[in-house]
Amino acid sequence: MATRTLPLLITLAFVTSNAHSFLDSNEVTENEVQQSLLDNIDTNGGRKWSELHEALSPTFNALPKNSQGLIDHQAVRYVLHRMFVQKYGWYIKGLEPSGDHWHEAKPELKVKEWVPTFLQDLLEKRLHHKGLDLDGLVHLAMALEELVSHEAQNRLKTAYQIHNLPSDQESSREDADDIVRTWYVGFLLAGNFSASSPDEVHSKKAVFARKYSDWQDADKWLTELEKEHYSVSPTPNFNSNFGLVSKIGERYFRFNDGECRALKNTMQDMEGKKAGRVRLSTFYKKSLYSHWRFTEKADYLRKLGALDDSDPQQPQVIMANYMMARPNCLEASGLYAICCRNECEDLMGNLEGELKTSMAESQQIVRLVANMSSDTVSAPRVLSQGLQNRLQQVADANGGKVPIHGRLFAQWMHHAFPRECPYPHEFGTTSPQTPDEWMKETGSSDASATVEEMQQQVASDVCQLDENGNPKAGCNEDADLPWTEAEELLVKSHTAAGPASADPAPVDTAPVPPVAVATEPEKVEPEAEVEAETKAKPSGSKDVICAMALSLTLAAALVWDYWRASVSSRNSKGEVLYINQISNRDLASKFAACLKAMVVWALASLAWAMDLLDTTIFSCSMCCGIFLLLLRNMGLDLRSKRELHKL
Repeated sequence: MATRTLPLLITLAFVTSNAHSFLDSNEVTENEVQQSLLDNIDTNGGRKWSELHEALSPTFNALPKNSQGLIDHQAVRYVLHRMFVQKYGWYIKGLEPSGDHWHEAKPELKVKEWVPTFLQDLLEKRLHHKGLDLDGLVHLAMALEELVSHEAQNRLKTAYQIHNLPSDQESSREDADDIVRTWYVGFLLAGNFSASSPDEVHSKKAVFARKYSDWQDADKWLTELEKEHYSVSPTPNFNSNFGLVSKIGERYFRFNDGECRALKNTMQDMEGKKAGRVRLSTFYKKSLYSHWRFTEKADYLRKLGALDDSDPQQPQVIMANYMMARPNCLEASGLYAICCRNECEDLMGNLEGELKTSMAESQQIVRLVANMSSDTVSAPRVLSQGLQNRLQQVADANGGKVPIHGRLFAQWMHHAFPRECPYPHEFGTTSPQTPDEWMKETGSSDASATVEEMQQQVASDVCQLDENGNPKAGCNEDADLPWTEAEELLVKSHTAAGPASADPAPVDTAPVPPVAVATEPEKVEPEAEVEAETKAKPSGSKDVICAMALSLTLAAALVWDYWRASVSSRNSKGEVLYINQISNRDLASKFAACLKAMVVWALASLAWAMDLLDTTIFSCSMCCGIFLLLLRNMGLDLRSKRELHKL
């Protein structure tokens, strides 16, 4: 957070050698990740399962499905990301835009961005890459939560070791509070905390309490949570303490929201003529003359997607994008970060709940959005004609309806709620990097601008500023927000016609807009053609019925062929020797071929029934079998006639 003043040197000082370190508790292996999925794959009940099922349902129901009612790889990531952000405030590392790390060079095991993709690949392989249903999403979410729980448990064991207390025995309430606060400090320091003895940990916690500007409020929040927890679980043993630290991880984002609101109010006070925008010079000036630390370099802000430089002479910080950027996040876990919540997620959740579809009429959306409010936008309101025209243009570009999980609609929501909804940059132009990651990529020695660089930016602003840092009248700045026409969709609609699109890829937004994944822009056919092709396209159930009919037809033909051969064999007895030899030779060949065909049919049918064979491929193979059976019978009859003719 921009208000935190904890120096990096102090954080590093907490990591010492020959001590119990919380960083050691972050390690995870592929076997552990795989086991977390196997432990939950057959779970279809219980309180946790029901909670996740209910949390995932609204977004899942609003997304386009394939013919089997499943969602694809990128849509799965989008739904999981949305759920974890809304439920716990967790930005799971690897589920962010551009977070498909498992398919890149494998990182070290302590860097767990690869975990979500690895889990997803495991489950998709079990389901033969046909997509996931709602139950599959719940299983993935439960597996991720189990890994988070496992990490919290390991950190708690480390806290017990630091305090030289056995984890298998009941402790006093005083010791329990001490242990939990040690865990809490490690949580606030992203695991960069270690100690070798109780005396050392008490000394370091005292330093932390003095240096961490928000410690008094953070400790008060924990005290209230302890009162609630111990009223239900009064015995201070390991399991009880584990339940308490789990609640810290799940609820801390609510406390963090207070800091986020303060940040939002401060940035709103610095706004210029453009809603949700702060001039870079004003941004730096606030840092130079107040306790706020708005110091990120322009290049770093640009990489984060938090800088609007559509006018190079007047670069501006995008409020919503900056608030959720990684410099303002608490890297509380090796698996997730806690950032300022994306308020647009709540607005999108309301829309999805009302629409219950991924495509909607523009006027229907206008009516719903006009009645949606935020802490900076009152409702009901009348949306400007320009905003309504923009939405209709989005509909016209997509066959008459608006895809609510597309980049253009996310951009429209940014215009409708400029302080809540982040601006969705085009894919590949931004990345949610931490300062360390950006410095490593660019070779820069620091992600923060120097005092001289900030002063130079302030001095270079040609606009006259008032006492609040806002541009005065006459400054060449209008109120219009930028708009680009590039469309990027979460998934290609399964009910709309159009050319096949490229494989979906994550939308690189800043940092997490409502659009989290994208396909290449696709050409949309006229609405009449779309409807015609949609009606002509067979549904999944018709494909299955057709495949079953072809399979039964081939089975009946094989049985008939076998019966015919048996009858011919009985009739051939008593004929002259030479004719009988011809008949026996042909019939033996026919019997063998018929038995082989029956075995192949049985195996193919079994594979199809077990979802190991695609319905279209199975239907084609049945058609080929029927055709080949007809040709073989015709060929065998002709050959027998030729032999008899020679005789």
